[in-house]
Amino acid sequence: MNPSIPNNMKAAVIDRFGGPEVLHVATIPVPELSEHEVLIRVNTAGVGVWDPWMREGGASSRSFPLVLGSDGAGTVVAVGPNVHRFKIGDRIYGYGYDNPKGGFYAEYAAVSENNVALIPANVKSIEAGALAVSGITALRGLEELRLDRGQTIMIAGASGGVGHVALQLAKLMMARVLAVASGRDGVDLVQHLGADSSVDGHDADIVEAVLDFAPEGLDAALTFTNSDDLEKALKQVKKGGSIAYPNGVEPEPVGSAGVNVHAYDGLPSPDAFERLNRLIAKGSFRVQISRTYSLDEADQAHRDILKHHIGKLALRIND
Repeated sequence: MNPSIPNNMKAAVIDRFGGPEVLHVATIPVPELSEHEVLIRVNTAGVGVWDPWMREGGASSRSFPLVLGSDGAGTVVAVGPNVHRFKIGDRIYGYGYDNPKGGFYAEYAAVSENNVALIPANVKSIEAGALAVSGITALRGLEELRLDRGQTIMIAGASGGVGHVALQLAKLMMARVLAVASGRDGVDLVQHLGADSSVDGHDADIVEAVLDFAPEGLDAALTFTNSDDLEKALKQVKKGGSIAYPNGVEPEPVGSAGVNVHAYDGLPSPDAFERLNRLIAKGSFRVQISRTYSLDEADQAHRDILKHHIGKLALRIND
């Protein structure tokens, strides 16, 4: 390994499953590389709404201390002997959901080369750290729907971490988007990001908004949340249309007769990252980072992720 890489690093770890208080900073060994992995000096790590679930016991790994953090970005500082797509010095972002070698809440992370990609030129480094899981999950959902140019889509949860990315990707696909957001700040965000129409899902009639937006019915819906009001709105997807949602949304969305309903997993692959980067490069794009935290504030980030916020939260680790 490069002699400039230390043997140990600081990381936000847990020694047992539990509440936010179990997160603390510790000094642990820098992970060793396997032949198909890259070692990343982490600049930024995204804080996902799924991270508290993993902290409470959802992680498949039972090896402690455990480093959380499903997505992050930084610079490649070492590569395994059979890595061919990346080199030392590359600026990359990556997907490390339930990584057996630990996640991105650390100064360094070892990740399979299949789960990372070069940071697109039009994405800031700090934003890239919160892009991978949201970007791949949003892309997979939109691809499930097979949208054509000019078709109408409702995105539920459009001001959230995955939803605001999906909104921008849908617009880059030339779809017409009704964004169901959360709160006044959420509505402001989706309007700024280019939604053709928007509605506050907690304080307005979603069905009425759908009927105004697509009087003949929606072509598609992508939902990252669900509620009684959203269930009624999903009935406005017309026969032959499609609804997609990532596994884990509860209650599971239901469509009318003749509507295709797809549950999917937001799994990474080199091809998926390539498609995502190619789409992002087509136009204006950003990851909304509402607040950043230091590594030793990871516990507070886990408290705040369960409160109302728009976009993503992130940890700033190395400058």
